[in-house]
Amino acid sequence: MTPEELLAALEEARDLPDGAGKIAALERIVRLADATGELRLGVEARIELVEAHQYHTERWRILPLVTWCLDVVDRYPSIFDLEHVELLRWHHKWAVAAVPTTPRIALADGLAALDDLARRYDAAGRSPRVGYQLRCLIADHVGDEAAARRWLAQWRAAARDDTCDCAGCEPVRQAELLAGWGDWAEAIAAVEPVLRGEISCTEQPEAALAAVMLPYLHLGRHAEAAEAHVTAYRRHRFERDRLGVLAQHLRFCALSGHLTRGLDLLDAHLGWLDSPYDEAAAMEFAAAGALVCRLASERGLGGRRPLPPGHGPPPPPRLGGRPPGPTPPPAPPATAARLHTPHT
Repeated sequence: MTPEELLAALEEARDLPDGAGKIAALERIVRLADATGELRLGVEARIELVEAHQYHTERWRILPLVTWCLDVVDRYPSIFDLEHVELLRWHHKWAVAAVPTTPRIALADGLAALDDLARRYDAAGRSPRVGYQLRCLIADHVGDEAAARRWLAQWRAAARDDTCDCAGCEPVRQAELLAGWGDWAEAIAAVEPVLRGEISCTEQPEAALAAVMLPYLHLGRHAEAAEAHVTAYRRHRFERDRLGVLAQHLRFCALSGHLTRGLDLLDAHLGWLDSPYDEAAAMEFAAAGALVCRLASERGLGGRRPLPPGHGPPPPPRLGGRPPGPTPPPAPPATAARLHTPHT
């Protein structure tokens, strides 16, 4: 293919919906660009491929793509624009952020990529805040809570700039860390500005509410926990990339004693494990689902067996009318009143 034909193919691939088809088309363009020595097109196709993986699946593939692009831009800076550099700076962050989500990236490789990111950000005069955040998340992932707490303090103290995650999502990630360490009150305090509407983004307030469901529950604030679950699940039940957050909803149902509802959620979303956003989310969802099932069995609900679509016996035939469609996710109650008091 000529460079013009490759560029036209890339423009066409950009317009494809996120998914396996788009990824396959972009991978083909990458191979053709490499075969013809079109470095700029090779970088641009990989940038699109990075975004396709970020918004679909297999984010572990981002790191080698970004590494290749950074190497080429370093060696041939004159053929690239500032836009390429800025995009790759953002994608470099995505690549490192994928490290705790998958076993497919060796820890040593992830830390090397993080060191490279910190060096590049410093050379460009950018805030070290992103690097501190990523070091905090990786330290927590490997079980080094003491180091994670130190990095969290530096993350919070460093100045924000345009390389940082949005002001509404950062507190949610911090609340998730604090909740994981059992710092329930601090977790809630971290997202209170988000919950009050002082800070927002397109993910809020649902992401913040999901982060504080369990802290509310552990502090005996059952009505607020139930309201957070109902409100957040109303959105998250339709978002496949929120499989890890759905694990929090399952844990809420398990720990508050609402086991039938937990089984309903498991029925609705178990099929999402067939194509999870990342391995960590799948693991969290499976673990939370197992907790629901174990507690439900202890409660005498062991006769119910959650099955993903297509894995169970076929439904009985209808005598007339249209065949049944897929079962929709369970709707949240009209109010959280029925969930205010945990079952015992």
